[in-house]
Amino acid sequence: MAVIPSQFDLLSKLVDVTVLRHKVLSQNVANVNTPGYHKLDVSFDDTLAQHMTRHGENGVNQLQPTIVEDTTSSARLDGNNVDIDGEMMRLNKNTLLNNAYIQIIATKTAIMRRAINGQ
Repeated sequence: MAVIPSQFDLLSKLVDVTVLRHKVLSQNVANVNTPGYHKLDVSFDDTLAQHMTRHGENGVNQLQPTIVEDTTSSARLDGNNVDIDGEMMRLNKNTLLNNAYIQIIATKTAIMRRAINGQ
């Protein structure tokens, strides 16, 4: 298994995005009862997919996620559109993704360490 720097750039960027998404989702959960609050989301997946199609892994570290307000979801009578069950599900999924990315980085680092030590 070859390990190239751009893979680490990609994995690092994915970890950064999951950290930002976790903060945004936590903010949504914290504001579940705030009248007029609209939930936020992190937009990055489509941008990454387009970049990967055109340029591969090169330059991934230059991509930036954006925080967008969700105004399309139906709101309650108080104007808030946060669905606590949906947000908790998204928070759990994001945590699993973050853990997976970190595990991949750890595995790739261990492989490199073994190769350097001649094991």
